[in-house]
Amino acid sequence: MLAPVTLTTMSDEMWAFKYQNKARPILVLTDKDAEINLIAHLTNQPAQESQINEFKEAQIKQLKKQRPDLTFIDSGVRLINGKHIGYFKFISQAIDQKVFNYYFFATLDEKILLFTFNCIEKLQNTWENTADKIVASLQIN
Repeated sequence: MLAPVTLTTMSDEMWAFKYQNKARPILVLTDKDAEINLIAHLTNQPAQESQINEFKEAQIKQLKKQRPDLTFIDSGVRLINGKHIGYFKFISQAIDQKVFNYYFFATLDEKILLFTFNCIEKLQNTWENTADKIVASLQIN
């Protein structure tokens, strides 16, 4: 996966501040102001590649139930480098501002590999195209 050089590994201190007690995932990149984040997490959720669309729909349904304030922008499944990649985009409200979120996921070793890209909403126009390029560069064996 390609990632912009402006994103570097998030410090443990910043992770703890932004995400409280959540376990640190396998990859956490951020910009110098922590306004742009790219996270990867290999879940324990078992799945076959043929179930990617079902997983996507279940995630969206769960999020809508938990957070009726979310504004969904787009969702789908794309074939990228021979793998089915599910995704959805939405806007959420953080404590002090709105956030653009882009979740994308695939299967790896029969488990869901989940990526989250997010940035503050005012940076969405600048970064959404870059996030699309990150997704398009994904290669999973």
